[in-house]
Amino acid sequence: MNLKATIKKLPDSAGVYKFQDKENNLLYVGKATSLKKRVASYFQNKTHGTKTDTLVKIAKISHIKVFSEFEALLLEAQLIRTFQPFFNTAAKDDKSPIYVKITSDEVPQVQLTRKPKASSRDFVKGPFPSTKTTREVLKITRRIFPYCHHKNPKKPCLYVHLGLCPDPYKSPQAKAIYRTNIIKIKKLLKGESKNLTKDLKKEMAHLASLQKFEEANEIKRQIQKLQYTTTTYHPPSDFLQRPTLVDDLTNAKLKSLKDELNLKKTPKRIECFDISNISGKNATGSMIVFENGQPKKSDYRRFKIRQSQKIDDLAMLKEVLMRRYKNNWPLADLTVVDGGKGQLSTAQNVINNLKINTKVIALAKRQEEIYIPDKIFPLALSKENPARQLLQAIRDEAHRFAITYHRHLRSKQLFT
Repeated sequence: MNLKATIKKLPDSAGVYKFQDKENNLLYVGKATSLKKRVASYFQNKTHGTKTDTLVKIAKISHIKVFSEFEALLLEAQLIRTFQPFFNTAAKDDKSPIYVKITSDEVPQVQLTRKPKASSRDFVKGPFPSTKTTREVLKITRRIFPYCHHKNPKKPCLYVHLGLCPDPYKSPQAKAIYRTNIIKIKKLLKGESKNLTKDLKKEMAHLASLQKFEEANEIKRQIQKLQYTTTTYHPPSDFLQRPTLVDDLTNAKLKSLKDELNLKKTPKRIECFDISNISGKNATGSMIVFENGQPKKSDYRRFKIRQSQKIDDLAMLKEVLMRRYKNNWPLADLTVVDGGKGQLSTAQNVINNLKINTKVIALAKRQEEIYIPDKIFPLALSKENPARQLLQAIRDEAHRFAITYHRHLRSKQLFT
């Protein structure tokens, strides 16, 4: 297969790509949120730098898909560390590898270091292949759990004002909360995202039981950011041992979905709709698309509600669906709406009236029950069920996309 044909078949999803020469020597390893777009970019311009001029002469391109940007970062680091590709100059030019260090101070500092002391009580993670990669890992981490890297500053630094540093020096209580967050950062860097999510959910429930709703809501935001960043986290070793891991798990989920819903065929295209509003203001709708079990962000669509001025989620959902089907977009094999019986009935009526050939279901948040047309009782699947996990991931992505647009409209309104 020639290189152009290989690039065309690359997925529009996160992963790591590898360039090899005719002798199968590994020339370069890179990461991407979209493998297709990133690799294609090397071949689009006629004028390149020295490195790219050499890279476009490669003989073979291969890739490993992952579930998230975070996994791509760590897998890229592992591959470069193991194989030392010739053109990963940033890694090879470093005189010594770089690590993330969390000091054992009373107020722990998150830092980069090249030569961690073997006898130190500091937490050390690495080595990483380059300063750039390490900073990207910390940038993602800091969005979820803000941390400090200054000792006894005279006044709050810029990161405090940006919400990226919790200012642990302001009070003993702030210091105690910060030290707890440091434990969470260590778990994330060690790849223990599943256990970390469980701990956060317990902490959120405990705070809610004490009626500390503001603190509980902050933990909820951390959980959402963590889940969006890591998705279903797998360490680099999992992908190296099984390069087809993403496709294998995704196909298993799609097969389970087909079986659980008694579909005639495995759904290739799945659309999900969600409505977001606060007291009916700035109401928005979202349509997200999963193709072959993976997000297809180029097909995502946002809708600003036009007609319904009162709090009526069903009327808003009807408007979004009607507007969606006025467009000549590819039809979904399966349509999912966020909600219960009411949302399912609304969606089914629109689809029937327009004679759209798609299977429609509704997924309710509270018990994660699946409402299916002509079924009296909803379908309840276990948390471990692959079909339920896929539907939850799709619904949560639709909710995230709708909330993002809703916040944008609220912010825009504040400055007009």
